[in-house]
Amino acid sequence: MKCSLAYAMGAVLGLVALSFITDNGHVWQGLRECYLRGYSSAMIDDLPFKATRTIHASPSPRHWPRHSGYTETLPAAVLDSTHAQKTVALAVIHQDSLLLDWTSDQVDGADSLRTNSFSVAKTFTALAVGVAITDGLLSVDDPVSKFLPRFKKGLGADLTVEQVLQMRSGIPFGENYKNPVGFMARSTYGKDILNRTANHAVEGKAGMPWKYQGGNTLLLQEILLTLIDEPLGSWFERRIWQPLGCAEDAEWAVDNRGHERNYCCFYTRAKEYARLGQFLLDSGQVDGVQLIDRAFMAALMAPVGPLPDGTDIQHYGYQVWMGQHEGHPFTAYIGLHGQYILAVHDLDLVAVRTGFRRPKGKRDHLDVDVYSTVGLAMSLVD
Repeated sequence: MKCSLAYAMGAVLGLVALSFITDNGHVWQGLRECYLRGYSSAMIDDLPFKATRTIHASPSPRHWPRHSGYTETLPAAVLDSTHAQKTVALAVIHQDSLLLDWTSDQVDGADSLRTNSFSVAKTFTALAVGVAITDGLLSVDDPVSKFLPRFKKGLGADLTVEQVLQMRSGIPFGENYKNPVGFMARSTYGKDILNRTANHAVEGKAGMPWKYQGGNTLLLQEILLTLIDEPLGSWFERRIWQPLGCAEDAEWAVDNRGHERNYCCFYTRAKEYARLGQFLLDSGQVDGVQLIDRAFMAALMAPVGPLPDGTDIQHYGYQVWMGQHEGHPFTAYIGLHGQYILAVHDLDLVAVRTGFRRPKGKRDHLDVDVYSTVGLAMSLVD
């Protein structure tokens, strides 16, 4: 028995040693955060496991005024499906006023749960770049090599900031969230994430093909850090979060070097996420102050369009998605498991959904539940 136990302990220690020798030590953190909790990938309630930077609330917080049709109740027709998907919260803003403020009574701690944004944070990063462009620190037409000299040689020499914003860097980072040794798992659970980005290079023609990858968002952070004298999270807090009047602290996960895991892992609640949706409706303006240049905001929300390889990307802009529902165009921050901030421009309408699951299926490249959420919000203003 003692011999068997010794062999077992030796095998475990050997596996641990091998994981670190092969640069896969992150898998143990992944086991702790998800697999040992019964999940096959990261989940929205993982904040207690994360090292974070606090994004402090505004010293002059703005609270949503209540809409004349304000409600905390969902229509009975959608309640069962909402609970089935373990939706945590839904918020709808109409004409700058809070129309719906619904929180699940079937999710423990839903009232106070600050949920993981997942890829919603990609758009936050694009907005942070937009502030730097507004300050004249860079242009979307600048070559990436202007900021990161490793791109001066080879296929990366022609890569531009805009191409990175549009997810067409030509760098094969990989985007499989369920591969425990893939790029995204290493970035989510590992150390020194920007160094991992630096180990990847352009392998095709810069600007093609369009390929959605969190590595591009990390690359944007790396570019931005050459221009600003503070971490990305502090820049976002000072230049966007606080000017928006966000009333609560948020958190942004960081690695061992204090770099944001900025393709994901921003934590707040639905009504604060809604501020970022309203920011799109207002084209980067708050109280008459243009925080981000209007031209950049227009480009952010414009589709990539036709590419030389014959593809026509109409569903994506600068780190943000777009679509139409019943003839109404909308712009969408979208994250894993159905995290949504949706801005319906012609209706002056924002819808936010946070939750543990989403229905399977896509429509015009977007989750089918995006359209359901837009439809729910629209039904409340009919």
